[in-house]
Amino acid sequence: MCVEAIDVAIIGGGVAGLAAAIGFARNGLQVHLLEQNNEFGRSIKGEVVKKSAEIFKTIFNEAGLPKSAIQIVFKTAKYYTPSTKKYALRTFPEGEKIGLDYRELINALVKIAIQEKVSLSLNSKVIDFIKEGDQIIGVIYQQFGQIKQLMPKLIICAAGLHGNLSLPEEITPPKNVSPALKIIADNMNIPNPNELEIFFLEIPSVAWIFPKSKTKAEVGICIWADQFPEADKINLSGMLEKYKTHPILKSRLQNATFIYYQKEWLAFGGPTKQLFVPKVFYVGDIVGQVGAVGGSGIVSSMTIGYDLGRILGKTLKEKGTLQKDDFEIAQKELINSEVGKILKKEQSNAKIMRELLYSPLKSPEEIDLLWDKFKQFIESRGA
Repeated sequence: MCVEAIDVAIIGGGVAGLAAAIGFARNGLQVHLLEQNNEFGRSIKGEVVKKSAEIFKTIFNEAGLPKSAIQIVFKTAKYYTPSTKKYALRTFPEGEKIGLDYRELINALVKIAIQEKVSLSLNSKVIDFIKEGDQIIGVIYQQFGQIKQLMPKLIICAAGLHGNLSLPEEITPPKNVSPALKIIADNMNIPNPNELEIFFLEIPSVAWIFPKSKTKAEVGICIWADQFPEADKINLSGMLEKYKTHPILKSRLQNATFIYYQKEWLAFGGPTKQLFVPKVFYVGDIVGQVGAVGGSGIVSSMTIGYDLGRILGKTLKEKGTLQKDDFEIAQKELINSEVGKILKKEQSNAKIMRELLYSPLKSPEEIDLLWDKFKQFIESRGA
């Protein structure tokens, strides 16, 4: 069995894992990233982000997000009630809200990681942690049928909500992990490709259309598990088919061809408070580092992943080893950071939003009656 000793092992090659790898590598550490799939960042993300997010300048350069990753600019977002008789309209600052080409973003992050001398391994599925007593000291992974081990000084788990590794008792998953279906659809009828469309549905759920052009979009549907206990039993494909009779969704989807189709779990509950056990720190979707209102964690997961590399990486480089108080300091700094505070606020706002609309379950007409209060909440949100 091949055993390798390194500074930092990172599990997961999505945006959180790649950003963390870059952060640690820029502190002069030897970093090995393991991705179980045959490509990095395989999942579809909610590909709508704030172009001026500081993390893009931090990772790439002062120019920020690479032009190749910018697919479309959104000017507005329209949120419809279940009846579609009422809606809220958010207007974004000029050029601020953009649709990503997620594959191009991943490619750009991989390029930076290579430049920073991160060791990248595809088809490398972490099977288990190696323990010494109760403490995790390494990882066992399988690559092309060969079993290998890494014995790092630090492990970063950015495996997402779809990983096979069980969480330690100290780490609780996000509070509201909800089933979703994400699709890339072509041959659609999109009258305004610069407008996001979000549809609240009759049961506690939401559908969305995030355009990529006049004919192509990310289409999705999600049931909020905290408001609908039977959420995991719902056939989302059948539900989306049903909503082809929806007054607006019907017009958008009636001739659509689905070219990518993925069942997902989305974390809408906000970030968890405990992020580490000795030698292992958790980042990304697996600990709810996503926007609990919108569900997109690209900017927040990248920022927290990179900042962890900046904070713990510096300490590890200087001291050669990490103690429990080093983890505690890093956790506190991340939770109290600007992004951490935004995520906490989003968690509260999201809970209020779902309870206002669906607790108790209301008819479309009842939702229309209370919509003006809710509309003000939506339209007052920032970019």
